[in-house]
Amino acid sequence: MKISASITLIAGSAFGLTAASSIVSRNNDGATLTPIRILQGGCNYAVLEFNPFVEPNTLRVAARYNTSDGNLKAWLSRHPINSNIIIGCNDNAVPNAPGYLTSYSLNSKTGEMKYIDSVDTGGYPVPDYSVAAAHYFGQSASTFSFDPQTGKFGSQSNKGLLDFPGYTPVQGQIGVAGNDNTSQATSHPHMIATHPFLPVFYLPDLGEDKIHVYKIGANDSLSNLTSYQQPLGSGPRHLTFTSSGQYMYVLHELAVNIRPYQVDQATGELTQIQDDQPIYPGNATFSLNISAAEVHVSNDGRFLYASNRNLTAATLIESGDASDTIAVWSIGTNGTITRIQSAMAYGARQIRAMELSPAGMTASAGGEDYIVAGGLKTDNTFVFKRNKLNGTLELVAEVEETYMPSTYLWLG
Repeated sequence: MKISASITLIAGSAFGLTAASSIVSRNNDGATLTPIRILQGGCNYAVLEFNPFVEPNTLRVAARYNTSDGNLKAWLSRHPINSNIIIGCNDNAVPNAPGYLTSYSLNSKTGEMKYIDSVDTGGYPVPDYSVAAAHYFGQSASTFSFDPQTGKFGSQSNKGLLDFPGYTPVQGQIGVAGNDNTSQATSHPHMIATHPFLPVFYLPDLGEDKIHVYKIGANDSLSNLTSYQQPLGSGPRHLTFTSSGQYMYVLHELAVNIRPYQVDQATGELTQIQDDQPIYPGNATFSLNISAAEVHVSNDGRFLYASNRNLTAATLIESGDASDTIAVWSIGTNGTITRIQSAMAYGARQIRAMELSPAGMTASAGGEDYIVAGGLKTDNTFVFKRNKLNGTLELVAEVEETYMPSTYLWLG
């Protein structure tokens, strides 16, 4: 479950909402075919409507939610037990910023969210996959008890265990000692990901170039299991598992590549099974302004998708620059990956957010799967149709004016 924080609300306890009427389609039998709704988070919020039942497919902003914090780039997640609960995190992107996890009740038909509760995480949080927060600028992480029925946060647990001491960057790393604004000047925990079924969670530290692994015990207590050194200067950011839990893929933000691991099904320990695979195609030379952002495995476990973003100012990027892409790999029976495509989102800059539609959600659209992705710096959103047989992507719809998209949730 992705997580984290504090959002300033308008009009009492709910977001201010501006809505547009829905577009309704019907099949040959006259049955109503409702467009698929997507919740887009960022500096402001929007409910998008994707209609795969018309040709060409359409994508539009159906409703807008406003927040008063113009620097907010929230990450949102649905609770895995109660899908009517959303947990979000603030993303102020400055050192020593206050950090909060915030819970909301969700109207899944309209996308409207209403505030329930919040908790101070003690540091700037970034997204993760349990009721916890990794503090990018806080050099720590935190875990909390949470009631999925009421949406209320409980007490913080495992204090101290998830604190990471400062260090001095070594040769090969990217950073300046004492300057927390540089990528590897200090520890930068970036997310928390729990194994699909083992009582183990993984925490990539972009600053220290390590994957920390913890065992989950009684009452959600944690203990150190092990850690895995990543190449110096690689910057591990996010990771993902196959649904079987047998393989894990680590995305290195700074090195712009993927490292495949096999997961011991008894202990959760890792064995690297392949050299790091570049996200950018071929042997192209790229600047330090290009970085990787998000990684996902398809619902069937056969394909891997990773976004590649260009941090260069849009005015300095030449026409046809192919750096903003979604890389596609097939996953072999032994867990290794083979590149099959670099899908282009023309006009997008900084594809930070990317989310696959959940299994079964798009059955009414002929069983097709989709990926939604957004250009953080270009305020646009794209939907790709995924070929379930060969894994390749086809751009089928896009929309402008989705302000600084940093996360998406498929609502159905």
